[in-house]
Amino acid sequence: MKPISMGRGMGSLFKNCECLRPTRCPHEYTIRYRNAVGKQTEEGGYATQDDAKDALTKIYLSKKDQGRPSSIDAISRMTFEEYATDWMKRQSRGWAQNSEKRIRSEMRTHIFPRLASRKVGTFASIVLDDFILSMEGDGVTTSAQVHAFDTLKKSLMPLVRKGGLPRDLFEEVVPPEHIAKKIEIPTLCEIQEIRENSNDWLKVVMDLMYGCGNRNGEAFAASLQKVVAEDVYRVSDQVSRYREVTRLKHRKVGEFREVPLPRQVKETLQYFDDRYGHNEDGYMLLDWDPKNGRNRYLHYGTVRRHWVNACKESGLAGKYTMYSLRHFFASNCLSNRIPITDVAEWMGHKSIEVTFRTYRHLMPSSLGDAAKKLTLSLTA
Repeated sequence: MKPISMGRGMGSLFKNCECLRPTRCPHEYTIRYRNAVGKQTEEGGYATQDDAKDALTKIYLSKKDQGRPSSIDAISRMTFEEYATDWMKRQSRGWAQNSEKRIRSEMRTHIFPRLASRKVGTFASIVLDDFILSMEGDGVTTSAQVHAFDTLKKSLMPLVRKGGLPRDLFEEVVPPEHIAKKIEIPTLCEIQEIRENSNDWLKVVMDLMYGCGNRNGEAFAASLQKVVAEDVYRVSDQVSRYREVTRLKHRKVGEFREVPLPRQVKETLQYFDDRYGHNEDGYMLLDWDPKNGRNRYLHYGTVRRHWVNACKESGLAGKYTMYSLRHFFASNCLSNRIPITDVAEWMGHKSIEVTFRTYRHLMPSSLGDAAKKLTLSLTA
């Protein structure tokens, strides 16, 4: 009798006879299936076809209930270093180059030395608390603690969502908190003094930061091709600390934002391009390389040295960082009553909460003005 298959994984049944009508002959049925360890097994003694099918069904359901170790179980037995290495490999396709290097650095510097050998399935709130305390005890800066803990949380959250770790794993943990220093905002006169003592490269960076709200790396990627209208500048990429052009922070490849372009900033860009030119991709701010010519993108350390020297010559040594120029841009916008939603978009913040939390104190009269307007409208 030709074997009758019960479907994939369930096995088959047949009779070991040469009868012309095997379904009606008195011979017993034999079933064939793979046991729990995958070995093919035959078992006879079933009087009817239904008995054989019932037996195969029970065996199949029994194996299904017992099952093989699930992927979650297998992951739980891995060391964190094994798990995190695989996680980074899978996630890196969606990361910006800067983000990937930062995350790998945090794993290597702060996380692996403390958690590399721990089994993934043993993570609990107390383990996370000990991790934070160990960083504090080793004198790790608060900012570095925040980034390291955030990376650890990102790596473990996929397991939390799949049920491989407790849902409340992070709920009872008090994460490290970076208490930002009170922002210092330079006056326009101070910016102009620093600018007077700057070289042409630094002037371009400064103008794009305090005039358009660019980040450092975004300003390093200055290009006249990004002037898409008389008063609009398109921020589409940035130069990383590794002198590589990469995508914007909080944006996907190809995404951009457009910011207002003051006339003075446009004139600075035009002057620099006319005098020094640009490379084949349109970028203007290039460093001199004695071996290969002027073809490297600006390095943050080089620009920072020029900034420090310019501040020193202006009598403002140590008072401001380059990022203070972004603070001036935000202050200038808000003091001119430009909506904070627009300011958040132009500065490239991930959410308006970031802008509001940082610059709320620059709008002290908002509630008062609103109350006065509402009073007038209600009494009219």
